[in-house]
Amino acid sequence: MHVLSLLVVFALLASLAMVDTGQLFGYKLTDNAEPEIFTQNIDGEEINTTRPGKGIVGYGGPVPIVLYLSDGTIDSICALPNHETPEFFNKIYDEGLNHRWDGLSIEEAAHLQVDAVSGATYSSKAYIANVQLAVNYALNNRQVLATDTNRTLNVKLIVAILVILAGAILPLFWHNKTYRIVQQLLNAGVLGFWAGTFIDYAMMINFFSSGFIYTLAAVVLLLLLIVGFIYPIMGRGQHYCAWICPYGSLQDLAGHLSKRKLHLRPATVKALENFRRILWVVLITLLFAGWGASWIDYEIFTAFMLKTATWIIISVGALFLLLSIFIPRPFCRFVCATGTLLKII
Repeated sequence: MHVLSLLVVFALLASLAMVDTGQLFGYKLTDNAEPEIFTQNIDGEEINTTRPGKGIVGYGGPVPIVLYLSDGTIDSICALPNHETPEFFNKIYDEGLNHRWDGLSIEEAAHLQVDAVSGATYSSKAYIANVQLAVNYALNNRQVLATDTNRTLNVKLIVAILVILAGAILPLFWHNKTYRIVQQLLNAGVLGFWAGTFIDYAMMINFFSSGFIYTLAAVVLLLLLIVGFIYPIMGRGQHYCAWICPYGSLQDLAGHLSKRKLHLRPATVKALENFRRILWVVLITLLFAGWGASWIDYEIFTAFMLKTATWIIISVGALFLLLSIFIPRPFCRFVCATGTLLKII
């Protein structure tokens, strides 16, 4: 039954990826032809990073661009369709990042150092990396392998991998209350606030759409998916929720602040659990319908990304933390759409 449930969840996520992005594990379902990297016309030259920039990902996936050249000078840069959150990605235009290279020669652009946009860190870093890729291609007049900043040894991601491995392995052999608190602090501090990595629908759909891209960040996500999807088959149901999830850990930590708890009646608990299931069905239906699907960009976990999260998400996250002081894990038990999916397995 565990295996069957896993296959059902796999099919569900694969279907959502196809509906949302039109591709599965990097393979387009409609038109397999990808644009040429370099094209010329009477107006100048164009460099498209769709193909070489597959490994350069923002928060929602690849962020390809087209760089327009005229006589060796950059005319403009245009972002191609992507799956970044519009609210965050539009900050690239609000801050004028898209015009930073306008009028520069290829040599000047190759040496230009540009900072990421505050409030759109992941998206703007991917945008900048794609521009650098296009500039390198123009400079060398040949295809250059994508230089993804995530491919470098990133201390943040290495520490995140160690924290995930600790939460995935140590609880199998070591049962200690003090260690559990330490693990939860690491989950919230490292995985949540520092690395901003967790299982949510945006991550899962992106993984099923783009497949495994060989970056250090992808290793982190793969480990999370193994714990969330494979561990239940091994008899460790909801191990991710109990031992790794940053927000679940933060709720548990908040619960230690008070011994006085609000005891809910069994009928109330059952009604709230049914509400969570009904809410999950409604949200999944919205994803398949193709409208109202932007809710995945506003899952509560994005509150950890304080620089890019909206004040509404941060406020809701703080509210559930306050409730956690008196009610054990209220968000996990009565709301969480991601936890509902993992519980199916």
